[in-house]
Amino acid sequence: MEKIIFFYIFYSFIFCALSNEVKKEDNKQINNSFSFLNLKDTVKYKSNIQEHNVEEGKIYLKGNASIEYSDIKIQADSIEFNWKNGDLYATKKEKPIFLQQKNHQSIFSKVHINFNNKKGEFQDFYMQNKNNIIIADKIETNNNNITLKKVTYISDPFFIKGKDKNPDFYLKTDYVKFFNSKKYIFSGPVFLYWYKVPMPIFLPFLYIPIKEKLDAASYGILYPKVGIINKKIYMENIGLFFPISNFLNFKISSSIYNMEKWKLKTRIEYKLKYFYDGFLDFNYQIENNKKKDYQFHWKHNTDFKSDMGIDFNTDVNYNKNILNPIQNENKLLSYITLKKSFYNNFLFMNAYMIQKEYEKKMGIEFIIPEFIFYTSNRFFYNKKNLLLHNLVIDNKLSIHNYINFFKKRDFYTKFCHSINMDTFFYIFYPYFKIYPKVFYNEFYTWNFRKKDIYSFQQIDLSTDIISISLNKIFKIKKNIFLHQIEPILSLYTKYLSPILYDEEKNFYQKKINFTLNNNLYVKDTNDLNYKIIKDFKLVYSFFFDKNFIKWNELYFTGETYFTKDLEIKYKGGVQQKKEKNKNNMMYFDFSFSYNYDKIFLPIKNGYKKGKNRYDYFFFDDKGYAKYSIPLNFNFYLNSNYKNDLNKIKTFNTFIKVNGSINITKYWKINLETDYNIINNKIIFSNITFYRDLRSFQMSFNWSPETSSWSFFIGIKDPNLSKLIQYSETKNKI
Repeated sequence: MEKIIFFYIFYSFIFCALSNEVKKEDNKQINNSFSFLNLKDTVKYKSNIQEHNVEEGKIYLKGNASIEYSDIKIQADSIEFNWKNGDLYATKKEKPIFLQQKNHQSIFSKVHINFNNKKGEFQDFYMQNKNNIIIADKIETNNNNITLKKVTYISDPFFIKGKDKNPDFYLKTDYVKFFNSKKYIFSGPVFLYWYKVPMPIFLPFLYIPIKEKLDAASYGILYPKVGIINKKIYMENIGLFFPISNFLNFKISSSIYNMEKWKLKTRIEYKLKYFYDGFLDFNYQIENNKKKDYQFHWKHNTDFKSDMGIDFNTDVNYNKNILNPIQNENKLLSYITLKKSFYNNFLFMNAYMIQKEYEKKMGIEFIIPEFIFYTSNRFFYNKKNLLLHNLVIDNKLSIHNYINFFKKRDFYTKFCHSINMDTFFYIFYPYFKIYPKVFYNEFYTWNFRKKDIYSFQQIDLSTDIISISLNKIFKIKKNIFLHQIEPILSLYTKYLSPILYDEEKNFYQKKINFTLNNNLYVKDTNDLNYKIIKDFKLVYSFFFDKNFIKWNELYFTGETYFTKDLEIKYKGGVQQKKEKNKNNMMYFDFSFSYNYDKIFLPIKNGYKKGKNRYDYFFFDDKGYAKYSIPLNFNFYLNSNYKNDLNKIKTFNTFIKVNGSINITKYWKINLETDYNIINNKIIFSNITFYRDLRSFQMSFNWSPETSSWSFFIGIKDPNLSKLIQYSETKNKI
């Protein structure tokens, strides 16, 4: 939609920016410049021949004439300029008139501009952009408004690139008006032409608003999307939008599906000072005249940076039913948060509303209010003290009230406190790096319904001893290999209060982890580096129990790259359990991916370039057209196994194939399929046929296992793609 505002861009060619300075140019032609009392800027001009009539106040420029006023430059065979009344006439003999402002260019056959009253007439307007061409027989400007007559809009890529002399598809209208004071474009009836033949489809008008700034009010019409699903017509998002004030916009739209289901959406957008912005939504939906649903959504964002350091953000989303559940959790989260920051400390005041389904009914939970005070400080700056110099202490205090309105209503207050301390220092620098860490966590809960108090404490003590990377270089033939090993020894102790395990005994856990991080690089004869083994991690875990050491867990993760297109990822492990009648948990996950990208039938040096219909091809000695056939093929294999604590074993192996091939220059086929080898079943498959139709594009999607398909044909021009299209879908019922 934004690209169709070329009329406004053209308006800016002539009447915009009257206060810029004109740069000097070095030219062998006659150069002159002077200021006029009745104009706001300096006029600079040059030509092969110049004539001046002081009595009439005219300048005549002939032969490669050009004139500059502000940032506007006009080039023509001859130019006549009257500095008394501000009239400028430009005519062509051999070359068209060229007008430029900044990066925008257009050509004419005749130009008349008056710089004083901002009126003008232009004939045979032609402007080419990256994706379209605009042609008009005549343009008139009056009182900051512009009228284009007999307008043609072309977006055919073949015609724009000069591959064909005639466009395959274009739009025509008798007039287009741009109203500068109201900032919108309005046109008469728009007719569609296919190879110069008018189509039995037309648009009664085009109404295009122009939004110069983000906080400017705008108004216009929302054009609908029309299609067919299961032989029934639907229409989406037809509506309008208009300003309430300079900082408030209102939008309303409606969607109708087969006369059985329809939606109504409303939105108020706002943008205030200090970078505050947001929107308010109210949406209503009805289906089969029985099932009704509505949604209220308020979202507010702030990017206000000041000495106060206060941020205010909201995302309140309330539905009568669950319209947009979060993936894997049938719930909606709403929040209001206020954050105050000072130095490295933060104070949060939050409120949460959690809407979710409980026993097939809607329920609401509240966390209101919640206060969080977070600090992160380094208290010791004495570099001589190796242990305390890098010590960082994070402290977090929080308190909140929890309320739910489910069948069993509950209300409690919870207080949490946590401290995290960590530091590092070297011994035998730089060979060993020591990371001591301390984590303390406690919380207290007062449940008012049950009239009891819960408490919990946890202390984690750990130390990591990290060795410097051990590098080993060896050669095989002409390849150089570099193997890096980084050993890490971790000592870990955990204490939990007895509430979660046993009311009389505390829970202690002592563990030792030994980790090996591996990376293997190879440098071949072509001076290319490959990381054959990337981040291969092997971890041994042991725990202490009654004065003896017993292994607890062994697991590994890693990636391997044989080439840039061949990758293997893997992870797995064994975890031993102390409980009786419990098996050790075993798992592994292996994935293999390969990307094949090749061009078949490459163009040979002996082929000759020639034209066939609208495009250029390479031809062999027998006169057959030749073109390359790109093929892209992605193969992905995943296999996973898990034997959990309940003796339930799962084993799956999947193959996923994605690929595309251009069977001709304008025909393309995409294939995607997922196959379960263990169950011998296709989980998902989809075949897409795509056809490039110059100004249009066509696609057909087919899913064999569900017998579903969809067909689409529409114009490629992004300005018209929502207006000129046809789509039909058939889903398995």
